[in-house]
Amino acid sequence: MYSYMEYLQKCFNKTTNWNEDNIFSNITASSEALLEFPIPNGLKMEASSKATEFSASSLTLSNYHSINGSLAYLYSSVPLKNTMGTKEISLQDAIAGFRILEPSFTTSKRKINKSFSKSSLLYGRMYFPGSALEAMIIKRFSDQTQFLIKCISNPHMDKSGTMIIYFQQNRPKYSREIIYSTNDSLLGIRWLYNFGTSDNLTSLNSTLIPKFDNSVISVGSELWYAARTMSPGFSSAFRYSTRSTSTGKPLTMTLAVNPILGHLSSTYTVKTSVASTFSSKYDFNFFSYASNLSLGFEFYNYSKANSSFINGEINSSSEENKHLRELAGNHHIQASTIPFRPHASITNHDQNSLIINPIQNYDNYYHINPNLLPQNAHGSGNTGHGESGGTRNRTRTGIGAGIGAGIGAGRNKNKKNVHLESVTTAFQNLVNDSDFSSVLKVSSSLNDRMIKLLWEGRVKDFLVSTGVKLSLNPATNTPEFNRFGITFSYAC
Repeated sequence: MYSYMEYLQKCFNKTTNWNEDNIFSNITASSEALLEFPIPNGLKMEASSKATEFSASSLTLSNYHSINGSLAYLYSSVPLKNTMGTKEISLQDAIAGFRILEPSFTTSKRKINKSFSKSSLLYGRMYFPGSALEAMIIKRFSDQTQFLIKCISNPHMDKSGTMIIYFQQNRPKYSREIIYSTNDSLLGIRWLYNFGTSDNLTSLNSTLIPKFDNSVISVGSELWYAARTMSPGFSSAFRYSTRSTSTGKPLTMTLAVNPILGHLSSTYTVKTSVASTFSSKYDFNFFSYASNLSLGFEFYNYSKANSSFINGEINSSSEENKHLRELAGNHHIQASTIPFRPHASITNHDQNSLIINPIQNYDNYYHINPNLLPQNAHGSGNTGHGESGGTRNRTRTGIGAGIGAGIGAGRNKNKKNVHLESVTTAFQNLVNDSDFSSVLKVSSSLNDRMIKLLWEGRVKDFLVSTGVKLSLNPATNTPEFNRFGITFSYAC
C-alpha cells in the first residue's frame, strides 16, 4: 500500500502527464508488486491531511523496537485536484498492483498546459527520535524533461548521508536518465526504447487510431561506474506487454540479465480476470547454476452495495466470474449485481441498462461484445441506442477519415483493429470502474522456502494493511514467523 506522500507524488506525475512506466527502473514493476511486496513490521499508524490543493502533511507513528515516527510535508506548484482521502480512494489507486501498459501516441500539435511544463514538487520528512532527514525535489524544465534530487541525512550513515541526482528525459518513444550518487561517486546511465509507439501523428486524432492488439515491446539497459572503488555495473532488460484479442486481458513478460554477475531473471504476469492476477518469476545464475522459482497472485474482493456507486448486471455466461455470482447466494440466479465506478462517458440513461461484465461465451470461447458498451455504441451502428442514421453515418465517416486509407482492403483491416481496440478498452474499463473493498496477496519462493500473506483493504474510513511472513527453519524444518505487522492509514 502506498504511503500518502507516495500517492501524492503519483498524482503529481499523472497531472503533469509524466509516464512512470516508461522509466527503466519500473520495467518489472508489475511482477514486483505481486512477488516482492513488503510486509509491515509491528504497529504503524499514519494520519495525513491535504491542507490546500498545493500542500499536504503527514504524521507517522510506529512501535517497531521502540516508539518512533516521522513528520512529512509536501508542496506542489501544480494543484493536485485529482487526489482523494482514504474514505473515497479506490484500491486500484492506493495499492501497487498490475500495470496495464498501452502504446503511446503523440502529435506535433499536442495540447499541453504550459503551467505544467515548469512545475515542481518539494518533499521533506523528519524522523524522531534522532536527527535523520530525507528530502526530494522535482523540477520540470519541460513536459518531457525533469531534474530529480533525493537526499538522506543520517549520522549513522557513511559521511552522514548521501545524495542522488537524476536528469530524466521521458518521451513516448524512449526515455533516458543520467544519475549521480555521492555514495562511492557512482555515475549511471539508463535508457529505455519502446516499440509500438508513434511520434509522427501530425494530422490524425490519436484517440481514433486503432492500437492493433495493444502490444508494447520495451528494451532497456543501465550502465554504472563507481569511481571510488573502480567497479563497473551493467544490466539489460526486455519487456513485452500485450492484450488478449478475445477477452482483452493484459499480460506482461520480462527478461532481465546481468552478465557481470551471471544473473538471469524472467517473469510472466497475467490478469486472469477483473479481480485476480497471477505472476511467476524464475531466477537463474549461469556461473553457480543456482535457480529459484517464485509464484504470487492477488485476489480482489468486491465491496458490498454502496449508495455512492451504481449497480450493474453481471452476465452469468462468464465462467471466470463465478465467484461474483456466488455473492448472491444462489447459483440458479441468472444475474447478480456488484458495485462499480461508472465510466465518464456513460450517461444517466445508460447506467440503468449497462451490463458491466460483457464477457460472453460464443462457441466455447469467451469474448467481450463491444456492442454492449455505451461508449462504443456510436461506432457500432447499433440502432438500439436511439441514434439516428445521420449521426451513425457521421460517426463512421469521422472514424474512417481518422483511420486513413479509403481502399476496401485497408478499411476492413482497420475495422478489425477498431473491434480489437473496443475489446481491450472494455476490459480495462471493468478493472478501473470496479469498486473493491480489499485485496489478498500471496507470494511464495521455492528456494527460500517461505510464504508471504498480505491483506489490504478499507475498514470504515481507514486503509488497513496487515500481513505475515512464514519460513521453514533450515535446522528443524519447523515454520517460524519472520515478520508480522499491521498499518492503519487515514487521510482527508
